[in-house]
Amino acid sequence: MEPKLMTSLSGEPITNTDLWEKFRREELLELLTHYAYGRCPDNIPVNLSFETVEEKEVGGTDYKRIAINCDGYVFPIRLFLPKTEEPAPCVLYFMHYLQESESDIDNEPNCLFIPIADLCAKGVAVAVLYYTDIYPDHRNLRTYDIGLFAHYGPTPDKRKPSDWAAVSAWAWAASRVADYLVTDPRIDANNLAVAGHSRGGKAALWAGANDTRFSLIISNSSGCMGAAMLRGKTGEHIDFISTHTDWLCQKQWTYADNEEMFPVDQHMLLALIAPRLLYVQSSALDDWADPASERRACVLASEAYELYGKKGVVLPEDVQPDTPYHEGCIGYHMSVGEHKIRACDWEMFLQFWKKHTEGNV
Repeated sequence: MEPKLMTSLSGEPITNTDLWEKFRREELLELLTHYAYGRCPDNIPVNLSFETVEEKEVGGTDYKRIAINCDGYVFPIRLFLPKTEEPAPCVLYFMHYLQESESDIDNEPNCLFIPIADLCAKGVAVAVLYYTDIYPDHRNLRTYDIGLFAHYGPTPDKRKPSDWAAVSAWAWAASRVADYLVTDPRIDANNLAVAGHSRGGKAALWAGANDTRFSLIISNSSGCMGAAMLRGKTGEHIDFISTHTDWLCQKQWTYADNEEMFPVDQHMLLALIAPRLLYVQSSALDDWADPASERRACVLASEAYELYGKKGVVLPEDVQPDTPYHEGCIGYHMSVGEHKIRACDWEMFLQFWKKHTEGNV
């Protein structure tokens, strides 16, 4: 049985947005920080600056490579801008390390994973963050002594069970990208989205839960500790994450053999995004991520949207592949095939964004 979303830790029912925002939302954010994603070091960054290190035109877009300097730790983002006079909505995309190796977006912005030039042609700017520039998790060291962790700590010998791990580091970096984007006059600061596929989808959700400047959060096949309910799901579980990855804090590892005792579940993560826009995509043959569990989390998280007088997800009993379900503030579709992200998925994301911003995107 999943933990109840609308009951506080003291047993009080949450019946309105005031109770949600002042108490329950803060409780859930703290629980997810402590038991799952980990806590970032306090007061970072102290000094933050931005430098444009390259500008050019590529694929019909204006391209800028920007160095973000956080207390001396520097990482780049690639920003692709549409040739429009008005500030453009912008989507920040976490680029998976395999996607990095299989694409050359600096010279060819359209790739299999995200049609950057096509999005720009439709008036949407795209910022790309290579998450290996923050922490290269494919090495699965679980010592957290390289990348952003080496700069900010804690050192491996001083790590606590609830200290930050890879997903929190990526999400924290996404907020530093947002710090830049809101300063760029060519970006519409009121229309910022963050998106990711697989582990990038986990990071996008956690970034969106923590940073309300992201008005749309897109999770593509994020699965376990992403958009899928942990309890009752197929495929990926805590036992795999705790032994094969460095995504989540060590506190979570202790629940690998008893997930029913885990104090949270993923409907709580999705609910933290309310009343902002959320999009969850599944893949029909992706038993590892489990589409049914992702849909169940969307349904359960919809209670938070209802507090605001909004619809969450609106789904039929028989969900059809490649069919958009965009009526509520939680959009959903399930792609044909296996674990992936495709250009046609981006078409549906954009349709949903336009629908719920009344044409402002």
